[in-house]
Amino acid sequence: MATVQKRNTPFAARAQYEFSPAGTVPTRNPAVEDKVFSLFQPDVLIPGQFMATTKSKTHREPEQRLILAVLEDAVWCFQNGVRSKDKKKQELYREAEEWLLEEGSRWLFSFNEICDLLGLESKYIRKQLLDWKKDALSGRAKSSAQRPLNSKRKANEGEKRQRYQRAAAGY
Repeated sequence: MATVQKRNTPFAARAQYEFSPAGTVPTRNPAVEDKVFSLFQPDVLIPGQFMATTKSKTHREPEQRLILAVLEDAVWCFQNGVRSKDKKKQELYREAEEWLLEEGSRWLFSFNEICDLLGLESKYIRKQLLDWKKDALSGRAKSSAQRPLNSKRKANEGEKRQRYQRAAAGY
């Protein structure tokens, strides 16, 4: 088809010749047309299906959040009490370690059951915590369970004071 002819011919008429094999007359394929037109049809969703797509991936039911809080507290007590000199922290550490290392219990709030309910590998977590304990006792690991000191806050307060002084001086 010549360029002038292309300009004067509507696209639908040109398309049947340009997009078909050379020298053949195109035929309509209803299956292909149905697939193409279905792309532009609205999807019908019930409210439950729509809400399932908009839920957060980290959303947990209240029961799961409670179980996760139990596990988180035990890990925090374990890590915070390893090298502590405080009697209360040492006691919490011993209880947490005993709970973490207990393997045969089928009690609802046992470490194995909590990990199963949360979809976690209890053996892996136990091994990682014991490796962390070994490193912490040998002095190689800094305790991530200890809360940071207020040194940053004091430095930030000093910086704020300097900024206020500069602003007051007209800088």
